[in-house]
Amino acid sequence: MSNDTNIFRPIRPLKASTNPTDWRRYKEQLRAWKNARLKKQLDAEQAKEIEQQTTVSSNLTSQSIKGRSYTLSIALPASILRNAQSKELRTYLAGQIGRAACIFNIDEIILFDDDETNEEIDNNPFTASEQFIRLLEYLECPQYLRKQFFSRQKLLEYAGLLNPLDAPHHLRANEYWFYREGVTLPLKPAEGKGSWVDVGLYETKIQIDKRLQQGLRVTIQRTDITQEEYFRTKESQNESQQINKRKRITGEIVSPSTPRLESGLYWGYQVRKANSIRTIIENCPFDDNNHEAKYDLVIGTSERGILHDKIIEFPRFRHALIVFGGLQGLEKAVEQDGCITAEQLFHFYINTCPQQGSRTIRTEEAVLISLSCLREKLLTAAIN
Repeated sequence: MSNDTNIFRPIRPLKASTNPTDWRRYKEQLRAWKNARLKKQLDAEQAKEIEQQTTVSSNLTSQSIKGRSYTLSIALPASILRNAQSKELRTYLAGQIGRAACIFNIDEIILFDDDETNEEIDNNPFTASEQFIRLLEYLECPQYLRKQFFSRQKLLEYAGLLNPLDAPHHLRANEYWFYREGVTLPLKPAEGKGSWVDVGLYETKIQIDKRLQQGLRVTIQRTDITQEEYFRTKESQNESQQINKRKRITGEIVSPSTPRLESGLYWGYQVRKANSIRTIIENCPFDDNNHEAKYDLVIGTSERGILHDKIIEFPRFRHALIVFGGLQGLEKAVEQDGCITAEQLFHFYINTCPQQGSRTIRTEEAVLISLSCLREKLLTAAIN
């Protein structure tokens, strides 16, 4: 009777009944009825979970995981760091730029010279551009690798003020992963085996497919699971207490752009220095297999540009670049170059904040405003 899920609630004996057998039989039937009802509820919940997992799995197989081939870059003058009133504010300003780049999935930050000044700041033996680059690189590096690549130095004196990026490649030790950043270790591998890599998992080490010199930052892709398996089981694995408890995991070295190209994951930004505004555009680092390495959409931002609302859509692009001006505007940087005009440099010259209430908009503010205004149009025009 306890196995029958369609039984009815047993009838309670009459109060006048004093027969213990009747009451004992009633209690057994009541217990069996409650157990059957509970079992039916549990079976229904399990069937629902299985159906949901099947739906997710079928979606992953029917809709293949799409990567992202297009890139977004921003360029801004290093001189804006000199406008900050103290060392602490300079550090925080660099952190604002790094955070904005991460929020809007910017793949490259370019710092260029927009004036003839190359003076040191606060009598320190480094320039504004050197400190700006170092702070951006420090912020982009996962926390568990920073001691390996950044020694204590004056450039990072107030790095503790930086707000963390919390980017997808800044993985925690208890997170399930398919790609992860690491550093090659001085451990000697066995004959015919690759180097060992520390990826911030305490006792767990990764053995890769190649022998490399120690101290290199590398991007690791696991070889013990597939990409489809990772995305299918990611949520459930993150809740597991046994995640990342293995002593050894095998993996292979991949390009830092592989997570973006194959899985559509944002994997941080790269930083480079340009001597002038013209060399920004000439030295595009993104090399497609079948296309020339160049920015096919270059946007300049200025209060003297056309209103962004008047641009209905951008032309299709693979690599977009948005250029911001400094204290004296983008026109000053173009004028300093001397060999080229704004019309030759930019496909669009845009004002992203018309009717501004302040006389000036700081560059760190302009970055957030412009990326917010242009985001939807850029995503629509991107070739993926």
